[in-house]
Amino acid sequence: MGFDFSYISQRNIRTAGFVLALCFVGFTLWNTNKLIQRIQQDERQQMELWGLAQQDLASSTDLNQAVNPLTFQVLTGENSIPMIVVDSEKNLLFSNNINERKLAQDPVGYVEKLIQEFSTTHPPIEIIYGDNLHQKMYYGNSKLINQLRYYPIAFYLIVLFLGGIVVAYYNSTQKVISNRLWTGMAKETAHQLGTPISSLLGWLTILEQHDVDKKILTQIKSDIKRLETISARFSKIGSLPNKTDMKLSTIVYDLVSYMEIRMPKGITLRVNESGHEDLVEINAELIAWVLENLIKNSIDSTRGKGSITIDLIWENTATVMVRDTGSGIPKKNQKAIFRPGVTTKKRGWGLGLSLAKRIIEQYHGGKLRLIESSEKGSIFEIQLPLRQKQH
Repeated sequence: MGFDFSYISQRNIRTAGFVLALCFVGFTLWNTNKLIQRIQQDERQQMELWGLAQQDLASSTDLNQAVNPLTFQVLTGENSIPMIVVDSEKNLLFSNNINERKLAQDPVGYVEKLIQEFSTTHPPIEIIYGDNLHQKMYYGNSKLINQLRYYPIAFYLIVLFLGGIVVAYYNSTQKVISNRLWTGMAKETAHQLGTPISSLLGWLTILEQHDVDKKILTQIKSDIKRLETISARFSKIGSLPNKTDMKLSTIVYDLVSYMEIRMPKGITLRVNESGHEDLVEINAELIAWVLENLIKNSIDSTRGKGSITIDLIWENTATVMVRDTGSGIPKKNQKAIFRPGVTTKKRGWGLGLSLAKRIIEQYHGGKLRLIESSEKGSIFEIQLPLRQKQH
């Protein structure tokens, strides 16, 4: 028993990357929160200083005396902190950086709303001088703090966007590499099949010169031709197939005639037709391979006893329904059945349905899907555009 250390290494790298990402997110949030707290402390000090300056101004009894330059600078200095000053009756005495239009429309209601809003953000600052002055200053967060609160969200959206681009690029690159690998394997398989096929043709010629039953020779020829067709299919993987206008039923009936002789006697295979047949633009060898793959899957599913029905329907599209009475596909595999490597068989690479879907959808512009599957059987549907419907 061996271990796939490359898989373990990749899993560890993904885990480490995820942990590092979480640490980075946590550090950014913590750092941003500390920065906001520091700015809030500075703004609190600015507002308290403004309150002291207001007290100092109110304490001056000599109206002819010059105002302290520092007090004047504090009271007239510009900042972006929204604030209001009200008296003991909550009448507005002073405001800064608030919506003047709303204030003009509803002075009392808007001031009351600001008092409630600012009170939940910061405790008010009292401005008291003797018995003559008792005011309260309410203030909110500056624009800078409000912007900083959205900074982590914007930052992470940018990171997610860039990360998505990197992941998409990586996935597309891996897909290209995978496609090239499968294409190379397919073409090499076709090349390797060439030698034994040529040898079989030679042996067939020798058998024809001896007294061998012609029925046996006919079946051998049919099987060799089948091998040549399979080799041609593999050689065409990765390249655009040549398509011609033809009748789909011709391919179906030829395939059924070939399969009926070689399938278990306890399985019945029949074809039903509905509607007027129109031509479809297809590659006969590839479409035959798809249908053969579906039929073989149905044969395996029925386990030597049952029925397989192929329905040909011509309406808006050329539709082929392959139905069987087999054991069905496990529910957990039904959504992933068209992915490479997914198979319910003990032997197999799990590439048949994946390639079949690619042939139908990418090469022929059609659709291949699993309609339903249960213990009573499975139904696969192929839809191909009719020739006259493509323009």
